[in-house]
This record gives sequence, C-alpha cells and structure tokens, in this order.
Amino acid sequence: MTRARMVELKEALEQAGWEISNPVSATDIFQTSDDQITWEINNSKTQKASILTFYLFDHLGRQTQQLSDIFYVKENTTDLKLYFEKINTPTWKSSLRLFVRSLY
Repeated sequence: MTRARMVELKEALEQAGWEISNPVSATDIFQTSDDQITWEINNSKTQKASILTFYLFDHLGRQTQQLSDIFYVKENTTDLKLYFEKINTPTWKSSLRLFVRSLY
C-alpha cells in the first residue's frame, strides 16, 4: 500500500504542475538508495524547484529498501513533512492536499 500512497502523491504533484525525477534512477522514481528515495521536483509555472526525500525505517530502525517501510517524506528546504498514514483515512487525504499546497 505504500507504493499506492506514493502514486497518489505523484499524481497530486503532477496535477499541481510539478515534474518529478529521481536522481538515482532515470527510469524508476521508486528506486531506493541508503534507506531513502529522492525526488527532484520542478514546477515550470512557478519556476520553483525542490527536493523531496522519503525516509525508510524498518520496525527496529534497521536499514531497509522496502517501500512498505516509508515513514514520511520531507521537503528539504522547509522541513515540511508528510507522514504516511493509512491510505483510506481522512487524515491521509487532508495531509496529502495540505502538503502539496504548501510546496508553493
């Protein structure tokens, strides 16, 4: 289900005008590296660019490469965070909208 939340975030970002790339892998935006996933995002409408970093932790805090272990994503310049709540909850939906809006 974590991949589904990442897809929801990706779609929300794209609807808001953001283009997404992963500096680790040109073909896979879900590619992990050192317990993280990095998305470079650019918005040509607003001329803004940013970096989103997804942090992965297993249940004991050990290294992991599993998407199911994503705890949150953070925007690197403002420290704005989106915690990965359960996908079908009102908390997830509202937090997702607020996170994307706050990137402007």
